[in-house]
Amino acid sequence: MSRPCNSNPLRLQSFFVGLTVAIAASIAPAMVFAQGAPRPAAGSAADPDRQALLDRIEMLEKRLSDLEQTAVLSAPKVLVKEVPVWVDKDGNQYDHEVPGAKKTITYERELAHRRQTIEDEVSDKLAEESANAISIGVNNVTTLQLAHQTRGPDTVADGHAYGLSAADITFSGKSTALNTEFFADLVGIGGSPPESEINSLNLLNGQTARLSNNQLSVREAWLRTEVAHQRLGISVGRLDLTTHFDRNAAANDETTQFISDALVNNPVLGLSSNGFGIVAEYDPKKSYNFKLGYQQSNPETGSSLHDSAFTLGEFEYVAHVGSLGEGHYRVWGRSDNSSGSKRSAYGLSVDQKISSAITLFGRYGHGEVADIPGKESFSSMGIAFGAPHTIHPNDFWGVGLAHTDFELGPSEKLVEGFYNLYLTGHLRASFMLQYVYESANGAGYLLPGMRMQVVF
Repeated sequence: MSRPCNSNPLRLQSFFVGLTVAIAASIAPAMVFAQGAPRPAAGSAADPDRQALLDRIEMLEKRLSDLEQTAVLSAPKVLVKEVPVWVDKDGNQYDHEVPGAKKTITYERELAHRRQTIEDEVSDKLAEESANAISIGVNNVTTLQLAHQTRGPDTVADGHAYGLSAADITFSGKSTALNTEFFADLVGIGGSPPESEINSLNLLNGQTARLSNNQLSVREAWLRTEVAHQRLGISVGRLDLTTHFDRNAAANDETTQFISDALVNNPVLGLSSNGFGIVAEYDPKKSYNFKLGYQQSNPETGSSLHDSAFTLGEFEYVAHVGSLGEGHYRVWGRSDNSSGSKRSAYGLSVDQKISSAITLFGRYGHGEVADIPGKESFSSMGIAFGAPHTIHPNDFWGVGLAHTDFELGPSEKLVEGFYNLYLTGHLRASFMLQYVYESANGAGYLLPGMRMQVVF
């Protein structure tokens, strides 16, 4: 911290202005002489003295200009810092370790002088206002898909077009001092997705996952805080557990990446809707972390938090394999009682960079889902590309395959490719091509599509 400075920028400015005027007045006769009288001969004493005074005035004017632009403030600041204290059983506090006393962290304020420029002061105030304000975001995604049946008995979907539009309004705010964050997401969605006429096992447009079509819904509304030196994060409220579990860097966002729900999340998770819950994430700031979650997935069918409840756990390991880039390896397990009795499943999600521009990904899941007889098996894999394998440096694209199979029922095979095109900082366009085969009726469909995303 710099030493306190009691100088006032306005007083300094007045001093330099006065000094400049005084010097100018003292050399005025010389200036008049220089303009109206014959110039003294070269080498005379008056010539170098006048030039020295002019150089001095120029230097002072430059200093005055610098002072006006980068005036230094020295104002008192209230600083908050963590202070360890030791408290004994009688409530006495010590600033050093004492036998039988417990160490705790308290916060102490102190008044200090800190020197900074006006520009720094303005930047700090703007950053402070931004940190304490509520941020509002708007995201709109509109999708158009066409269905062309390639095999199987004729169905009504052949030759039909499907359109869906979803708008998200998000609210977020943070309290840096308390390590606390608030987030809410309101979603309005409407239209006709392909699965309204195609009898698919998984959604062909994942925008409607865990949402009600043609109405306004609250997707999420939660409060998150971090404790234990920011190693333990706890989120409570209306949650979407797929934002915490079964994540994947290359296949996890239906608005920018793959649109098929089978390539967004693992269907063996079995989550049908969002609901009230709690998630605890322990991150020791090393190469691994743990997550535990509890959620009432379908509150419409339950009278308490014990009904339709999901319990999940996940272990994630971040690896750096040889010369390859970063990789994430996640293993999860879950149980739920949505069908009246506890049913369990497990799965994994992997994404591994093999270069800065190429990422391999895959998922696997196996277990009991809702009240479906038998068990469900699921697997998916694919590859994602970024620049320089793109048209624009901000573009990206990928190809993925997914296979869903029920032990006592039908199966589904799906292939999808997409290209996400950067248009402006707020506008992107995606082009998709899907092929899906449903064993239940032996029908296969080719679905080309386009997606527009606007973000503010």
